[in-house]
Amino acid sequence: MKSKVHIQKIETYSLDKTESFVRDALSAIDGSLFSSGQKVLLKPNLLRGFSPKNCVTTHPIVVESVCRVLKDYSVGQITISDSPALGSLEAVASKAGYDPLKKKYGVKIVPLTDPIPFENEEGVPHLKIAGCLQEFDRIVNLPKVKSHCQMTMTLAIKNLFGLVIGKRKPILHCLVKNDKIKFGKMLIDIARHVNPCLTLADGIEAMQGQGPIHGSPYPLGVLLASTDMTALDRVAAEIIKFPIDKVYALEAARLKGYGNYDLDKIEISGVADLSSLVVSDFESARAMDISFNPYRIMKSFLKQFYEVGIKEKRDAIN
Repeated sequence: MKSKVHIQKIETYSLDKTESFVRDALSAIDGSLFSSGQKVLLKPNLLRGFSPKNCVTTHPIVVESVCRVLKDYSVGQITISDSPALGSLEAVASKAGYDPLKKKYGVKIVPLTDPIPFENEEGVPHLKIAGCLQEFDRIVNLPKVKSHCQMTMTLAIKNLFGLVIGKRKPILHCLVKNDKIKFGKMLIDIARHVNPCLTLADGIEAMQGQGPIHGSPYPLGVLLASTDMTALDRVAAEIIKFPIDKVYALEAARLKGYGNYDLDKIEISGVADLSSLVVSDFESARAMDISFNPYRIMKSFLKQFYEVGIKEKRDAIN
């Protein structure tokens, strides 16, 4: 069976246009995903505390458009959660422009809790994800289209690594011993376990160059949606012309038979011709090892202690 990927060309962050895209995507893919009373978790990319203009985080307009549509489905509760690399979720979400969602839609912004182990085919030790995911009826994956210095591209599959809580993430980077394919296979195990009902990717303003943090904005002008994360990532890689064998999460998906990898098994809707969206000047990141040295890990722990334990408290007082 073919996987469906719905795509639309949208040049700017217009709430009406993004909301229309979400409605069209659900109509094209599966209009029965949401129903009254459900508890829905939204998992955006909230890597670090940056303004939306920096393109590090999923744009608040995209998240709000999903909230609007979910409210029309009369869902019981919408919760936003992630595990930022630096800073508390509350502070990072605030800088990303998410605070108004709490009042307008009753959204809760809640840190991930209860890390629990799960069976993973790659045998990666100490792999745990947030046990609180079990509290939700539906999970919606809301990644940002970005280049990535270690994994070439970060999108649907890679975004779910944020469900590993806190500083376990850099430790896991090291445990795969700089094997990017093995790391990608671990991501597939996480994706299969979490199984979000829908992925909606923010590519209106993407990040090129030295992503996922230090790149620059690129006006890609697309939104993508699918229930198949592999298919969505494959189409996005085609649009930005990244070599798919170097998009390690995609290569891992191909090797593990997860989702539809081949374009001829993917049904595109929303645009008549995928080639019309393809760009030739999207800059990739300078490749780096996937492992972190012990000094960098210790530095990250200290920066997190300072950010959450001192700086955020000082800023709150001021």
